Parts: sequence; C-alpha cells; structure tokens
Amino acid sequence: MADSTISDADKIRQKRLAKLGGLPTNSNATPSQPTPAAEPVAPQPPQESQKSPPSTEANGNPFAQLGMKEQEPERKPTQIKIRPRPVSPAQKRPGDASRPRSKTRETESFEVWQDRNLRSIFRVTLNPGETRDSHGHSLMFLSSTMDDLGDGPLLLNTEILEGAITEAASHAPGNKPFEYLLTCFKRVSRGLRSGRFDGELERKRETLREARRLCMSYCIFAVTMPDLFGENVPASNPLVDHLLQDPECDTGICTDFLDEANARIDEDDTIKDALVRAAEELSMRLAGVDLLGDYRQYVGGMRNLIRYKKFADAITQSPMWAPPGIEAVDIETKTLLGPFFRLSPMQLDVARSYFSAPKTRDRGYIANAQNACRITLRTHQDELHRITDQIVRSGAGPKERMLDWFALCVNKNHKKRAMRVDYKIVSSDGFMVNVTNALDQLCEPFMDAQFGKIEKIDIDYLRRNPRVDISEETKINADQKTADDFFAVKAEGTSNFISEVFFLTVAAHHYGTEAAQERHSTLRKTVKRMEQDLEGFENERQQYANDPRYLARFEEHVKRYKTNIDDNWSIIHATYGVLSDDLSQARSMQFMRYVIVWLLRLASRQDLPAKEQLQLPLPSEQPDVFRTLPEYFLEDIVDNFKFIVGNIPHIITPQQSDEIVQICVTFLRNSEYVKNPGVKSGLVTILYYGVQAYHNHARGLLGDLLIGSPFAHKHLLHALMKFYIEAESTGTHTQFYDKFNIRFEIFRVIKCIWTNTMYRENLAKEATINTEFFVQFVNMIVNDVTFVLDESLSSFAKIHELTNELKSSTFAGLDEEQKKEQMELLESEKGKAKSYMQLTRESMETLILFTETLANAFTMPEVVTRLAAMLDYNLDIMVGDKRTNLRIENAAEYKFDPRALLQDIIKVFLNLRDKPNFISAIVHDGRSYKQHNFANATDLMTTLQKLSMAPDEIAAWKSLAQRVAHAAAELAQEEEDLGEPPDEFLDPLMSELMTDPVILPSSRTTMDRSTIKQHLLSDPTDPFNRVPLRIEEVVADTEMRGRIEEWKAERLVARRGEKEAVAAAAKAAAESGAMDTSQ
Repeated sequence: MADSTISDADKIRQKRLAKLGGLPTNSNATPSQPTPAAEPVAPQPPQESQKSPPSTEANGNPFAQLGMKEQEPERKPTQIKIRPRPVSPAQKRPGDASRPRSKTRETESFEVWQDRNLRSIFRVTLNPGETRDSHGHSLMFLSSTMDDLGDGPLLLNTEILEGAITEAASHAPGNKPFEYLLTCFKRVSRGLRSGRFDGELERKRETLREARRLCMSYCIFAVTMPDLFGENVPASNPLVDHLLQDPECDTGICTDFLDEANARIDEDDTIKDALVRAAEELSMRLAGVDLLGDYRQYVGGMRNLIRYKKFADAITQSPMWAPPGIEAVDIETKTLLGPFFRLSPMQLDVARSYFSAPKTRDRGYIANAQNACRITLRTHQDELHRITDQIVRSGAGPKERMLDWFALCVNKNHKKRAMRVDYKIVSSDGFMVNVTNALDQLCEPFMDAQFGKIEKIDIDYLRRNPRVDISEETKINADQKTADDFFAVKAEGTSNFISEVFFLTVAAHHYGTEAAQERHSTLRKTVKRMEQDLEGFENERQQYANDPRYLARFEEHVKRYKTNIDDNWSIIHATYGVLSDDLSQARSMQFMRYVIVWLLRLASRQDLPAKEQLQLPLPSEQPDVFRTLPEYFLEDIVDNFKFIVGNIPHIITPQQSDEIVQICVTFLRNSEYVKNPGVKSGLVTILYYGVQAYHNHARGLLGDLLIGSPFAHKHLLHALMKFYIEAESTGTHTQFYDKFNIRFEIFRVIKCIWTNTMYRENLAKEATINTEFFVQFVNMIVNDVTFVLDESLSSFAKIHELTNELKSSTFAGLDEEQKKEQMELLESEKGKAKSYMQLTRESMETLILFTETLANAFTMPEVVTRLAAMLDYNLDIMVGDKRTNLRIENAAEYKFDPRALLQDIIKVFLNLRDKPNFISAIVHDGRSYKQHNFANATDLMTTLQKLSMAPDEIAAWKSLAQRVAHAAAELAQEEEDLGEPPDEFLDPLMSELMTDPVILPSSRTTMDRSTIKQHLLSDPTDPFNRVPLRIEEVVADTEMRGRIEEWKAERLVARRGEKEAVAAAAKAAAESGAMDTSQ
C-alpha cells in the first residue's frame, strides 16, 4: 500500500518523468502483477528459478525468437520434430554410442525473456549476491526496484523500467549517468538491429523499443537536468564529451543515437535544446584549440550533428550563430562556426611550430614545411566545406542563416583593406582565407566550363536588399551620389542562391585571400626594415658594455626584437604556404573566370561567351549597373592573377589565359570605364608577369597567346600605348615614380610581342590614322629617356660623392644618427640609379624597334625635333667632354653598361639616317649638337672591341656624320645671312625664329605651332596662364607670319646685295692688283 505522504524529491522526480507519459513505480507501491502465463519465481537469477515448457527440440538462442509472430490462443502450435541425421560408420567416433544426448532447452516465457534482456542491457541485478554476469561485467544491485516488486516475481519489465533506470543511473560508475545510459542505448540498439526473435515477435520488439526510448529520454535528462541523478554529477555537458569520441567506440555518440534523437526532436523540445547547447559548447571548447591540438574530434562531432537537417536547422537558430552586434575580432571565437574556421597554419603558435628558427632553415626545409601546412589545411578545408554544404542543403532556413553568417564575416571586416590595418580589431587572415575557400567550393556546382548558369547571376542583386554591404565601398566608375541614386531605385523580386553566394564570394576574396596576400607583402617589407634596425642596435652594443644594468636591458630588448623578427618570418612562410596551394588557387581561378566573363558581359552588353565574340571598343555610354559595382570586383581579379602569375603560373589553363588577356586588353583599351589608375596599372602588371620566362617557357605564360591571338592583334598595342600616355598622371602622391614602373612593364610586353609583324603594321596605322595620339606617345618616350638617363647619371655622381664621404675621416666623426642618414641616402641613390637605368635601356630598345619599322612616323615635324634633341643630348653625355664622369664602381650593380647604351643610341640614329628632316633637326639643336661628338663616336666604334658594330654600320655612321656636317654648315650660313631677328619674331619659349606663328586663345600670346604642339603633348594647358587648351583651339597668326616672311626676304635680299658688293669689290681689287703688277 502506498504511503500517504511522498517526499519532495520524489515529487520533483515524478514531475520530470511525467514528460515520458508515465510515472515511475514508488518504492512502496504494490508490485505489478505478472501475466497469467508466468509463474512466480524465487529471487534467484531467472534462468535458474523458472522453467517454461519446451516448444521445440532445438536449443534456443535468447534472441532467436525476435523474428516470429505472436501465437494465437485458439490455435495449437505446430510441433516440429527434428531428427538427427544418421552418422555414417566412417564418421562415428569412439564413445559415441555411450554419449548421453543433451536435453532440449525449455522455451522461456515472455516475462522471463524480458527480464533477462533488460538485465543484460542495463547490467543490473535484483539479487544482492550477484555482482557480475556470465561475461564478467559488473552488475548494479537495484534495491529500490526490488522493494517496488514486493512479494511478486523479481522480474524486470517495462512498467517498472523507468524507476530502475533512474536508480541505476544515479549509481552510475564515476557519477557519469549520461555515459552509462548511452552505453545502455547502444546495447539495446544492437539488440534491435541484429537480434532474431522466437515467438511473440512484436511484444519483444516493443520491449526493446521502449527500453531504447527510455534510454534516449534519460540521456537527455542527464544533459538538461543532471541533478536528477544526484548532486555529484559533473557540471560539464556530457553530450559534448561523447561527441568528441569515436562514434564506433562504446562511449561515442553513434548514428543510432542521433537517428533516435532526430526522430523525436519534433515532439520533445528538450532534445533540440540539448543538441544546440552541445553544439555551442563544442564551439566554445574548440576556440582554445589550434591545428597543433586535437581539433579533428571537434570537427567530426559538429559534422555528425549537422548531417541531420533538423539538427542543422536547430543549431543555426542558436543565439551564438550570428550575433548582430558582434565585433569582427570576436567572430572567430564567439560565433558558433567561428572556431572551426579559425584553425589555420597562419596562427602564430602553429607557424612557430612549423617554421621554428626560420632564419636558420634552408629552402628545402621551408618548402617541406609549407607542403605539410598545405596538406593539413587542405584536409581541414574539405571538412569545413562538408559542414557548410550540409547546412545549405538542410533546407531554406539553414541555407539563409548560413549565408547570413558568411555576410557577417565579410561585412564586419571592411577595415582589413584600410590603408593601415589594425589587426587587433579585425578577423585573422587564416580565418578569412578559410571563409573564402568555403565560399569558392559552394560556387563550384554552378561554375561549369561552358558558363551555362552565368545568366542566373542577377545583375540587380545589389539593388534588392543585398546581404553584402557595399555602402562605403569605392565604385568602379561612379561617385557616391551617383551610386546612392542608382541603388535607391529598388529592384523587384527575390535574389536566388547563385547570386547570393556569387556576390558573397567576390567580397570574401577582397577581405580574405587578397587581404592575406597584401599582408604577406607588407610583412616582408616590415621584416626587412626590422633587420636593418637590428643591425643598428648591434652597432650600439659597445655603448652599454661598461654598465651591466643597461647591458642586461639592452640584451633583453634585442632578444625580444629577434623573437619578433623570427615570428614574422614564421608567419610569412606559413602565409605563403597557404596562399600557394595549387588546389585552392585553381579553385579560386575558376571562380575568377566567372567574375571576368560576367563583368565583360555587363560592360559590353554582349551575350558572352556562348553566342558572341567580344567586340571593342565598348559602348561610349557606360551601363550604370557596371559603373556602380564595387571597385573590388576588378581589384580582386588583378590581385588574384598577379599573385598566381607571379608565383604559381603553372596552374593557369589556356582557357583562363584567354580570359585574362581579354579583361586586361578591354579595360586598358577602354580605360575610361575604370576610375582607379591603380587597378588599370594592375592589368598591365598581369601582362608583364605573363611574359616573364619561367621553367621552359621562354615567353612566359601569356607571351605566345599575345603573339598569336587575333583579339590581341587587333587591340593590344593601342591599349598599351593609350595607358602609357595616361600613366603620366595617376592622381596619387607617388604618380611621378608610378609612371616609370608602369611604362617599364609596358615596354617589356611590347618587346615580347614585336616578333609578330602584325603589331608593326598596327603601329604604322596608329601613326597614319591617329597621328596626334601617336605623336603624344612618342613624345613621352623621348621625354622619359631624356629624364631617366639624366637622373641616372646624376645619381651616379651622387653615389660617387657619398661613397667617398663614407671612406673619409669626416664620416668616422659623425654620430650614429648622422651615419645612418648618410647610409640611407646612399642606398636611396643606388635604388634610383638602378631603376632609372633599367627604364633607360627598355626605352631605348623600344625606340630601336619602333624607328626601325616606322622611320617616317618618327620624323614627322611634331616628333623629330624632340627626338633629335634627345639623341644629341645622350650622345654628348656618352662621348662628349664629360664622359669620364661615367666611370663608377660596381656599374653592373646598377644595370649600367655604357657601351651597350651607346650602341642603342647609335642604332636609333642609323634607323633615321635617310630622313632629311631628321638631319635638319639634329643640326637645329642648339643645346647639345656638337660635330666632334660624331667623330668621337666613330673613334669608339673602331677602337672598342666590346662595342660590337658591324662594318656596314660603321660606314653608315661615317656617312651620316658627313651629311650632318654639311647640313650644319648650310644652317650656319643661313643664320649668318639672316642675322639677329627681332624679339617679336622669336618664339617666347624656345627663343627661335617662328615659322608658323599661332595665337593662344586665352592668353593671346603668339608662339610657334610646333612649340605649342610639343607642349600640349605633356601638358594640355596654356603655358602662360594654365587654362586648358587643345591644339585645335589655336589660331594662325597670318599677320605675324607675313611680317616674318617679309623680314626674312628683306634680310636675304640685303645680305645677297652685301655679298654681291663684297664679291664685286674683291673682284675689282683683284683686277686692280693685276694691273699694278703688269706695270
């Protein structure tokens, strides 16, 4: 009879168990009555205390009856008698006749079967004297359960099973009720899965199902209400502990367990809460682990959870999933997926482990360590892809929340591309690289080689409440107001998944992979500067040698500084190892193909690539949807390909090379489509890297394509010439030096493609059809050669001076700061000399190619004067009176070869030697032309063996020198005849007699047409008031021209008269002298 009062603990326990649909039996309650078929048994083990009548002659397996139907009461069971097969005489063994036959095992009742199996599953006993089962497993004695059974049969059944489970779990080994219940769940699952049942099949299956259901329920209680099983239960989430173990081991979360949880999650909210909490704690624990730790078990645990769509849906609704107010630096530790994406070799401790003592390691060691990094990270990134892909495939809700998390990662990290990045407030590079890789892999299903799904990338995505925040991003070719007005007009409809992941991936590349590449480059510069500083510190050591206190502090400071240098080198090696992964970059390249083709479709308004071939130039009216795109769409392409072409070009396929050339040529040819000169210069850099030799490719990755591509034949040369001109003004504070870098790269590309005669024909067309454009291009080449050679020689003089100072006693008397300044100045001058000299050589070699092909074009009035002056000036430097200044130490260090440079100058002279106006321009150069320079050059050509000039070239040079001397004599005679012209007839800039005077419209100044033309080639303003000016706006000063012609005619007539008078006087004097002689 039940007690009238129940303890508070029992009340609480009953309320918690009420969720299961039934209450546990009270310890003093009347025991449940057994079924009529069962007989009371003594409290011994059931196998021995009760016998059932046999139904067959064969021995029965305890689980052998699980496959049979329940017997009908009115129908007698069929008796099957199995007789043993007679044994042949040959098979009889001694003693067989006398061996007694074994008795047939009696069939056990359902109640006995149920008791035996439940005891085996839960490893419990109702016999206080029984401590182990037949297999040696320890058994728990259930005293309360035995009391609940009272005087009835001591048989476990499903009606009292809840109380038995509670009692057993409360006494679980090590106070680990969840572990105990999990092992029970696994045993009952194995029984259901592999058992064969005899008789009453459904009742037995139902018993095991109920046991498994209760195991699952109490497992969840062990997670959500651990105090149900006592006060000493560990506070940590036991579900997490077992998720971290191998699912196949006895204590690991197995598939059966998760299947059961998945089946019941809709009807039991506690399962959902338990799983979400487990996923959260799994994430929080992983936040303290790196690639050197046991991270794989955490990844495996999470992967096992999200394999179930319902679990993925629940987990992505966690408050930890994508907290809206979280800071960028906390995303990788305080969001649910953050710690999984945080794992990377680029973490400092991991980098230190892979690249310990980096400055002492050889290249082979570094390469092997980087390869190990790549293999480890590649495996991990594949796991991250499985996780994200499974979440995306789990339904609309999880897919949207997965995209929200990716959007959080990119939108919170805009400051990663700031001018000066504070790495303490942004996510790590390793984290963002993993995010980029995961998005790249999500894009793979729609990135087919034929671009069949490119039309599904919605051009109106950014006008339809996009996840990607571009409000503060610089646009390709639109100011902020224009972009705001465009995006203010919202597009209808909803964005598809392909568009969402495409735009997120472009942004992720900008803030992830490309940001890591930028930091890698910055770190290398930082380390180089730190190493120079360390040398300076070491030089100061002697100052502290006599003071142990300061010396100790100095040593500690130097040690920390060396550690920082080593750490930076470790991160540099690790970062390069990650970024140079062939598989990841090949995947990135595939994505960039789609970005390129999509941009070209957008800008050209052509159906590329399936139905049309790209046609240039692009439409004059730029599409707003293209103009207002974030600038990083092009920037990502440039940065990505620059890194790959410069470091791992072998991964680029021929198809990708075609698209690289197309986008580079398109936006250099139509440079007005892109506002940022830095992006356009990046396109040139891609081509430049593409023609650099690597391995067995003499023309690099793109050289052969540029030489053979019809698209490049038609547009490349014009595109390069156009940007060569534009580079004069890039709008940056370093534009003066930027233009030389850009032009150097352009020259290298031109030299590579010049072997194809089609490019020579195209240059001739430019000179004929776009004369002004061509003249401007050549004029800038001439200006550059003049400037850079002059700067190079000035730097050489400065280097010579500084080198002597460093060797003098005066330098020894300077303090350390002054010495450092002098040494830095010397290094700066060396760098300038080297850079300028390289550009000088490239410019001269390009001039040789051009003048050899187009002598007529380079002797046009607009070009020839500047070109001849440049050549005269450089010839004077090389062979004139001051050529001894060219003798410098270590000339090869600065790429300075005087003989080769002189040879280049002579070749340009010879290419134009047959043009009369070129000879005239030479002698009209009043600043640098000296006749003896030609004679000096002839002497050097014949005496210097290293000046490899052919005999016919030397003969041609001598002939040119004679013709120049003759022209100079004629010019001198003409100038003598004209005398000193009036100042009003002189050009105000050149102080030379004008031949075609024009009036400038704004300043009303009269000057020669050729002078203002040359000025406008480099500066499109009036030289006297800086008002914008075009050559078409000048007005011919016919009145001034007439006066000049009249003055010249008068002077020539007067001079002719003077000459005739002098000649007549001389003749008369001669005749008079002859007469006197005769007398």
